[in-house]
Amino acid sequence: MKFKVASSILALYTLIGLGVTIYSDFESDLSALVSILLYVLIPAYGTYGTWTKSRIAMLITLVFFISQSVRSVGTDGLIPHIAPITISFPVGDFSNGQGYLIDLFAISMAVFLAWLLKLVITPNKHIKRT
Repeated sequence: MKFKVASSILALYTLIGLGVTIYSDFESDLSALVSILLYVLIPAYGTYGTWTKSRIAMLITLVFFISQSVRSVGTDGLIPHIAPITISFPVGDFSNGQGYLIDLFAISMAVFLAWLLKLVITPNKHIKRT
């Protein structure tokens, strides 16, 4: 059940990411391609990976959410800062475009995926003794 919940959350993240990517006005095609990779393809692969309990897919998605947990806010970066689902709070001075967003949703998803990955990697230690 917990793998299906994670898969559903990632599927929702993928669909919202697809919608945000389609309707965003990117300055370059490379920025749009990076956005599709980050907010559509990696979460979609994570959706499939959590559904099938694939360690590699879950690890890639875990690394993605760890990378999204703290984001720099500025206009000069290649990676767009448009996380599809975010619960974040600002840290720093935003008057000059310098500051960071700490995303609690990304942190909680990273912890959840790490816990699920631990369940997949470690074997069941409950052995029935007779």
